[in-house]
Amino acid sequence: MIPVKLIPWIFLISIVAAADDPVDEKEPEKFAKVKPKEGLSLKDVRFVVISQPNSYHRKRSLEFKKHFEDQIMHLPEGEKPKLYFTHEHWDLVGAFTVLPLLPVFAKDFQDSSWVFMCEEETRLDLSKLMEVLVKYEPNKEYFLGKALRDREATIIHHFAHANNPHSFAFPDFGAGIALSRALFMSVGQRWPDDSVRSDFTIDPKHELAMVIKNGGKGVDLTEVPELCTFNYNEKCASWYPMKFPDCGPEISEDNLAVGVKTCEKFHEERVSIVKETWGKDTKNIEYFSEKEDPSIPTISLGIPNTERGHCGKTMAMLRRWLKEKKFEKVSWFLIADDDTIINLKRLRKLLACYDPKEPVHLGEVYGYSVAKKNWGYTYITGGGGMVFSREAINQLVTNGEADCHADDSPDDMTLGMRYKRLDISLVHSPYFHQARPMDYSADFLAARTPLSFHKHWMCDPRAVYADLMKEPEDTDTQTDKDSSSTERTAEEHEEL
Repeated sequence: MIPVKLIPWIFLISIVAAADDPVDEKEPEKFAKVKPKEGLSLKDVRFVVISQPNSYHRKRSLEFKKHFEDQIMHLPEGEKPKLYFTHEHWDLVGAFTVLPLLPVFAKDFQDSSWVFMCEEETRLDLSKLMEVLVKYEPNKEYFLGKALRDREATIIHHFAHANNPHSFAFPDFGAGIALSRALFMSVGQRWPDDSVRSDFTIDPKHELAMVIKNGGKGVDLTEVPELCTFNYNEKCASWYPMKFPDCGPEISEDNLAVGVKTCEKFHEERVSIVKETWGKDTKNIEYFSEKEDPSIPTISLGIPNTERGHCGKTMAMLRRWLKEKKFEKVSWFLIADDDTIINLKRLRKLLACYDPKEPVHLGEVYGYSVAKKNWGYTYITGGGGMVFSREAINQLVTNGEADCHADDSPDDMTLGMRYKRLDISLVHSPYFHQARPMDYSADFLAARTPLSFHKHWMCDPRAVYADLMKEPEDTDTQTDKDSSSTERTAEEHEEL
């Protein structure tokens, strides 16, 4: 879903999952010892990892920490850099957007030359990173990273730079970003910026670049070839070895119930495509509509169709799943739109990483009022698919939260508010996508194997499905670092 009135400003999140037992990483003893470089010491750099509190992601953060600390074990304690994980160090619901952290950096990191931020699946060669940073003066404003560029004007970026979308560079957090002291002090002192409307968070990496650019008064991203993702080479100071997690065998088909939201208007136009493509990949699928149609068949839950929001239908589906005996042994549940396109086998593989006994609500995380204020909330945007563990549904129902203000309230946002009330953190996965493939940077998609896209608009959904079902290609850029199977307001809210 997306706010149609907020065309200039919008964000997304980015945090990556990987396997429990990574292998084939570069062994710590193979790294060069980190030494001061021309007046810059490693202790002059603060390292911040965008992380999540879910138990699986905590394990992944520990793997990052081990890989990081193995490289600095030879340093005296006073020379070691400080490492922060956002889920541990800051009680900020919008920390994943980076923006609310900037004032914190300006206040608390004044004695540091650089802040380097990355994701929990990023891997670093600290000696090579020092060789990169020493080339730039920290007292000048520098924003360093791996550049991503839009292929065309896209709705997820609210059609920014529509005349030349490829002209604007924004970073891939998976490769890491470096902010010089002059930059984080300058931007941190002016944020929150009242001139920037940022109610909805859709793509943090793009929005951060827009804020730093500051309408032409700030700085552009400086592309650094040593900051890498899938395109690893021996010069890389960072890399992103995991395209998709491998946590063992995929969960069984019977352990994932699938519900498709539709309406009579789209029984032929959209449902027929679902049944022809990904709907045939499971026998555990149902179609929910306001009208029963035995030819599909569809199920009516007594909820009238609404033009937007669909909260009434979604909550009725969740209550039914928890109540009906035939689902009592099912651990996972997926709600998809009738124009969602998804690889269910890949989803079942991903779900092997998570514990269904925990309240897990999984998908692509968006945010509302989280970039400036700390009273907002995150939500799983519905178009890419919303996944629930049984316990996540149970928490809603037993605590009286499985209802709606109105049938046409935004279902995904309502769920986000309810889970915040229950103090349940949502789980972001970069493999779900709210928009079409062409709405994302080609390099961003190349670094992560997608499992879903959304919309049939101006694209061939059958072709998108066919591409999703292809096995990821091995490329000559994959080495011991990236080839391992295991390391690697509501009125303004409208569907994307």
